[in-house]
Amino acid sequence: MKAVKSIICCLSALLIFFIPLRAPVHARADSSYARADARDIYFCKDKNSTALFAIPYTYCVEIISADGEWYYVRYGDANNLYEPLYGYCKSENLTPVDEPPENKFLFYTVPLTFRTDSYGNSLPAENELTVNSAFYGTYYSGGFAYSYVRYNGNFYYTSGANDGYPLNEIPSQNVDGPPPSAPDGSPSTEKIIIAVVIACVAAGALVGVYITSRRARYFRPDK
Repeated sequence: MKAVKSIICCLSALLIFFIPLRAPVHARADSSYARADARDIYFCKDKNSTALFAIPYTYCVEIISADGEWYYVRYGDANNLYEPLYGYCKSENLTPVDEPPENKFLFYTVPLTFRTDSYGNSLPAENELTVNSAFYGTYYSGGFAYSYVRYNGNFYYTSGANDGYPLNEIPSQNVDGPPPSAPDGSPSTEKIIIAVVIACVAAGALVGVYITSRRARYFRPDK
């Protein structure tokens, strides 16, 4: 009986060991952001309209819904310079990400110059006024580059690509490195193999003790 109790204790310990394996695994939520991995992913107000600008390279859009080859997205945050824009982007070359970069949307200002007509030299006047505007992205037309910007609640195109903004770091896949380790709280493969071996040995010992006890019950030595 002592042997049986010992084996039962071992099996109980193994059961406790295996509890993390049987714990519910929470499925990772689908990503709601996608990164622009090309410089020609254009933002459109709707699927049939002309593009407004290209999403800045390495920055993200928030995916609201999917519609075939299109994503309905949000780009930009609301602050004193920017306002969020809602529209459509082709899903091609947009990479869904589980953890978006710290700077999901580009915050970048570029100069915007307003010019006025001169009405003669009778009165002194300033013919140009340059202000800082919020840069949304670049648009190419007829071999020329333009920037889509916002100032004082209105949107404009200004000459120049203005694509010298800082880029987000794109994590590279570790192809040649060691395989990823088990997540925290999950038993490693070696532990699982050892536990299975111990469980098999303990089960075999329990069966042996059971058979031996039955033989001893019916065995009567000669007197």
